[in-house]
Amino acid sequence: MLESQHTYQLLQRYLPEDHSRQMTAESLALESWPDGARNVLDLGCGSGASIDTFRAIAARRGRAIEWRGVDIADSPEVRARTRGDGVFDTFDGVTLPYADESFDVVYSDQVFEHVRHPDRLVREVARVLKADGTFMGTVSYLEPYHSYSIFNFTPYGLVSVLRDAGFQVVALRPCVDGLTLIWRQLLFRPAFFGWFLDHASPMNLLFSVIGGMFRLNAKLRNYLKVQVTGQLCFLATRRDVDASNGRAPI
Repeated sequence: MLESQHTYQLLQRYLPEDHSRQMTAESLALESWPDGARNVLDLGCGSGASIDTFRAIAARRGRAIEWRGVDIADSPEVRARTRGDGVFDTFDGVTLPYADESFDVVYSDQVFEHVRHPDRLVREVARVLKADGTFMGTVSYLEPYHSYSIFNFTPYGLVSVLRDAGFQVVALRPCVDGLTLIWRQLLFRPAFFGWFLDHASPMNLLFSVIGGMFRLNAKLRNYLKVQVTGQLCFLATRRDVDASNGRAPI
């Protein structure tokens, strides 16, 4: 009980009160695209699939969005790239090849669990974002190993890395639950599990039912779901780090 209370106290300021729906990086971008943002860097763009997401956002907003993708030279996702309708750059996994304050938004969909030096790369994200720029995406939490993944992030760990790099964390949201991803791995990734990733996975449905029965608000429902999420959705904005010690407090 004490551990649960401590965890809630650490995370409650980052748990949204508007809804507790299961999210993906794509749904987050569609829901939270900043007003006036005109360009986006897809960090770890892989095949370039997010081009379609940002075209949809541009159509909704009635304003063109300049998309640019960057990834390492070789990965399974990069090798699968076939489209040529985007600007694709290559980097060394640490230093982004862009000038300071180049982008309104940096978007990263399930990338940082594959990054060898995540702290250094998050600081690079802060560097290339414009003042008050937005960093959004998803990372693995309780997801099993996949595609050369190295690290998984707890909610506390993700907040720590982001704040140390100069970000104000706006929201943490649940993605597909961890148990569903574990079963998908054990069953050799059958195609039908894709529905759970994009809509509502079993444990998230269960917590929605429990939340309804006990009349829990959206913040508490998000807390239940975030504790067992397989992937963690985040939204953050760039800010100044505390100059007194070079580290932003949790």
